[in-house]
Order: sequence, then C-alpha cells, then structure tokens
Amino acid sequence: MKKILMVVLVGLFMAACSQTTPDSENSFDQSEATKGVCYDPGVKTFGSDFKNYLNSTGNSDLTGFGGSSSKTGDCAIVNEPVIFVHGNADTAWSGTLPLGGWDTSRNYFKSQGYKPTELYAVNYGTPGITGAAVNYHAPANISKVNRFIKAVYSYTGKKVDIISHSMGVTTVRRAVMGGTYCDYLNVCVSLGSSINSYVDTHVGISGANRGLNSCGVWPLNVWAPGCGPHGLSIGNPFLAGINGGYSSLWGYLGSNWKTGSYTYSIKSYVDELACAPAMPTYCYIWSVHTSAFKGENGSYTTAVGHMLNKENTAAKQLSMVKYHSY
Repeated sequence: MKKILMVVLVGLFMAACSQTTPDSENSFDQSEATKGVCYDPGVKTFGSDFKNYLNSTGNSDLTGFGGSSSKTGDCAIVNEPVIFVHGNADTAWSGTLPLGGWDTSRNYFKSQGYKPTELYAVNYGTPGITGAAVNYHAPANISKVNRFIKAVYSYTGKKVDIISHSMGVTTVRRAVMGGTYCDYLNVCVSLGSSINSYVDTHVGISGANRGLNSCGVWPLNVWAPGCGPHGLSIGNPFLAGINGGYSSLWGYLGSNWKTGSYTYSIKSYVDELACAPAMPTYCYIWSVHTSAFKGENGSYTTAVGHMLNKENTAAKQLSMVKYHSY
C-alpha cells in the first residue's frame, strides 16, 4: 500500500490541475484589433504572424501561445521575449480547474507593459491526471522545448528569458544543452548545438534539480516513468547528465548549472510535491534544496505550496528576468 501511494504521489509531482487537450488555433479576426494597441490573440493560440513563422520553419506541430498579427508598429518587440514552460501534466493555459497554466503570470506581465509579441509558451507531454503518471523527460518533449526556444529567438531577433515550473525546469535545462539525447527506450533526438547563448535569464520555480526523495535513489527507485532513469529519481542517468555526473559519496559533481547569463530559483520549504511529504528535511538532497541550482545568481523562498509558488510570484518573476533582481 505504501509503495502504491508513493507512485501516485510521484505521478502527480509537478502536475497542474486536470487539463483538457490543448485547443486548436483560434481564427484571427482583424476587426477585433484595436487601433494603437497590439492585437492579443489570447492564451490558447499563437498570433497569426508567429504561427505562419512556425509553419514555415517546420514547427507546425507546436502549440501554445505567443505573438500577434504582426511584430511591427504597436507590436514591435522592445522587451526581451519571455518563454513560459509548464510542469508535468500542465498546459500553457489554465484548464477546467484553477492554478493551471501561465494565465496569471502572462496577465501580470501585460499589466507591466509587455506585449503579446513578447510573451510565449509551448505545450509538451500529455496533459491532465492521466498524463501525470506517464510523463518524463521524453525526447519528444525535450525536442519541442528546444525547437520553440530557437523559433522565438529567431522570430524576435532577441535573446530570450525563460520562466519554467516543476518538470519544466529540468526539461529546459536539457533542451538548452543541445547534442543528441536518448532515453531508456533508446529513442533519440538530435538537438543541434547548444543554445545557451540564446538565453539571457532562466527562472526555475519548484524544480527538482537534484531529484525527489519520494522517488528514491537510482536504481532502487520507485518505478514509474516520472521516477525512472529519465525521470526524477536521485542520481539517475538523466539528472547525472545535466548535473555534471553523480557520485554516491559526493552527490552531483557539476559546479555550474546555469542556463543563460542569469539563473534564479524560486523555492518553498512547504512545497507538497517537491518536498513530499511537506517537511523541510524532505526538500534537501545532499544538504541542499532540490529546487536550487549550483552557481545560481540568486534564490527567492516563499511560504506557499507547489502551484501557488508559481501563481503568487509573478512580480518576482518579472523582477528577475527584467531587472536581474531577486
């Protein structure tokens, strides 16, 4: 019974509330545009100009939000574009229950002067509770995030900022590394050269950079895709790969886990998933909070749970990416 509960807990790790399958692209109606204001297509579709760019570059399979009907005039890109990357079983936007997606952060950034052409997000993995049990750092998911970062960088002509949550944190880290990535099923994807130079700032919220105590230590881990060799068991091949190796005596060996020029973490000691069960000692792996990065530029600690750690920190997220302040 204990093992079953553990698997369920891990399967739900970093899952947002139950989601529906991402909606198809909404059609763009020019009559809805307001003169003098960059047209906002909303959170369940790409703007028509950015969508056309994705189609023309072989990325028509990607879904999410971002862009408008143009990137000139009132839609001219001034701020570094922000890419939001969700966690396990979440989507770019909220679903039938609250606290999913990036609606709150996007709305806050817009209230502070960001335009639809400066705010982007991509979907990956299987959404909803059914997806939570099977999602892991699959090559297809890593590829989608990698290609999306490249597309936003090329489309906007600017370095990007990335704000990630949960499993999105470790997904982003591997996507940016480049090279050939293979999983335990020997499914491989070629990511090309490192795109670390494309990124200015990465903010990782409630990530599991060192793995999860609830998963156990590889290979004596709880077996579920989310805890497997390319999930979040401590010391597994995936985490060893992004953390510079692993030693059972010394822990992770790499000294710098930064993505881009600036890397910040947002963490909590009452995170019911990253620290499950919700006790401070369960947040630590090798005496360090699992959500922290080696070599990070700064960290902000909240006193709320896993999803609220994302929902309640929009102002801090903006401060980190725009002003490098925490």
